[in-house]
Amino acid sequence: MKEKIKQERRRFVYCIAVLIDKGQKGEDYAEYILNYCADRKIFPLVQIYQDQEKFFGEIQKTIPSIVLLALQGVAGLNAAEHLRSLHPKCKMIWCSDLDFSLHAFKLRVEYFFMEPVEEQKLWEGLTACFGRR
Repeated sequence: MKEKIKQERRRFVYCIAVLIDKGQKGEDYAEYILNYCADRKIFPLVQIYQDQEKFFGEIQKTIPSIVLLALQGVAGLNAAEHLRSLHPKCKMIWCSDLDFSLHAFKLRVEYFFMEPVEEQKLWEGLTACFGRR
């Protein structure tokens, strides 16, 4: 099964990971991402994680192109710092309930915004990651 997942990942040019708190609607975020990408003829693999330990274990094997972090409070800050230390070139969109904009700047986060996660904000973040087309 793991080998099949690895083969599937190789088919996609972009792998976008969504790391969220339990109880959030990751499917909505994935739909926003897929709408943006379809509009630009990009077809990524979007994976949703609600468990940080599993997420960080997975990205040791396969580095995502972009990570959307939508975690509450200091958990988001810790995840952003940990992600940046593991993969300095991984593009990051970070959404938080607290204003960590200065930390986001220091961590070279491509796009930071405060809750709620809205399609327009996410599209702006994806444009920052993919570049203007």
